Amino acid sequence: MNKYLKFNGFIFGVAFSVLGCSLTNADPLVLSVSSGEDELVLRGESFGNKESPFPILWAFGSDVRENGQPVNKETGVVDGESVQVSTSSSSVWTRGEGVAYSSLSRIPEVSHTYRAENDGWLGWPVAFGGGDTPFSDQAYVAWRVKTPGDISHYALVAVTDSEGSFFLGKDEFSPGERVEIIPIGAEPRIGRIVHFDSDKQRMHIEVVGLSSKHFVGGKVVGLDSGASAILDSSVYYRSGSSSKYFRSYETISEGGTHFVVSTNRLITAQYDSQGNELRRAFEFDGDAGYGLPNISASTDWQLVEAYIDLSESYGHGFLRLNSNELKSFSGLDISGSKPKDAGPTISNIGWEAAGGVEEVNVAINFGEIYFDKTPQRVVLANTQDLLNAGANVEFQFIKAWSNNEIRVEKRFGGLRKDMPIYAFVFNKNNISNKIGYCVSNCDVDELPPSKIDLNIE
Repeated sequence: MNKYLKFNGFIFGVAFSVLGCSLTNADPLVLSVSSGEDELVLRGESFGNKESPFPILWAFGSDVRENGQPVNKETGVVDGESVQVSTSSSSVWTRGEGVAYSSLSRIPEVSHTYRAENDGWLGWPVAFGGGDTPFSDQAYVAWRVKTPGDISHYALVAVTDSEGSFFLGKDEFSPGERVEIIPIGAEPRIGRIVHFDSDKQRMHIEVVGLSSKHFVGGKVVGLDSGASAILDSSVYYRSGSSSKYFRSYETISEGGTHFVVSTNRLITAQYDSQGNELRRAFEFDGDAGYGLPNISASTDWQLVEAYIDLSESYGHGFLRLNSNELKSFSGLDISGSKPKDAGPTISNIGWEAAGGVEEVNVAINFGEIYFDKTPQRVVLANTQDLLNAGANVEFQFIKAWSNNEIRVEKRFGGLRKDMPIYAFVFNKNNISNKIGYCVSNCDVDELPPSKIDLNIE
């Protein structure tokens, strides 16, 4: 039995219209779910209609589907092999560089992900016209990201007078021992060493709260090894703090809406057909895009979602991390500058080093990419409140969609199979049923809210 109260035509916690009122703008309401061996059938009200039931791109390792059709494009790939991009139908992506296949994945069902080291990105999916995107008003993208450390706070600094050997990580991208950084004129900070290039006498480090001025003559000491060195950013300094995780454009020719997610900012701007910036939009007056959730604050697999809605005269959308941390934009005037024949797409996804910082030893794995021109989707979680699910959410591949019934392939993935599993349906306005509908293990107590650790020592 589903775990919420039903009485007098109302479902506790989920509002909907009765007495003949229209349900068109109501929240989705799941009334029953049938579970087969490989399929779930969700029945209810106010799901809305969906032009095509399938997502445009489903890239989950070797399971790649374009507009609902399985394609044999990434089967039998080799770990470390470069991802080929081209405008032909044989590729998933028409543009990109510096990305390789990786056997690292979140769950066994996903055979591989993508890996970028220092600089690497993919974009303009073949499934959505490549560089010639069709018209659409919306875009919804979800993907997974895993980093070896807090790459938003990686830096590369010249060193002098090094003594001893620092304890390094498992590879040149992963943090090793904790270090104390003693700046001149500032309080000491604890960070981690990532890599020491003895030939060039440069140190890759991870540390929060320091800028280049703090590394002029400061000292770094390994807390376990006792090794030490003098930092000198006046000789050399680079930081990856403005590099890009994601871009969405409408046209390659630069016109339309730009949605850019960097390590520390969300920037949305409108351009004319000549590539001239017309205006920007942020979350609130005086905002400059800062305050973006730190995607690399945890080394676990993170769930990242981007939503863009250009259906009205003013565009809006958001970047969301792990189902709850949010950075949004609104009030972007697109009334006279929106392309009439193109829509937002995945222009760049991965790690696009900006400002010549490709030398900073940053690595990122990304994959499980879900892209559609509508936010209408179905996800499963182990909690009735999706905000508490964190990154532990599983996307379902949609097979059929109508206002009263949705059929999906059943994918429990990384969910706890011995705990309750709840379904959430999102409509075209990106609104879901507030309380999940239980589809499995409904008599078992659900998991407590996920702990989201946003700190790295």
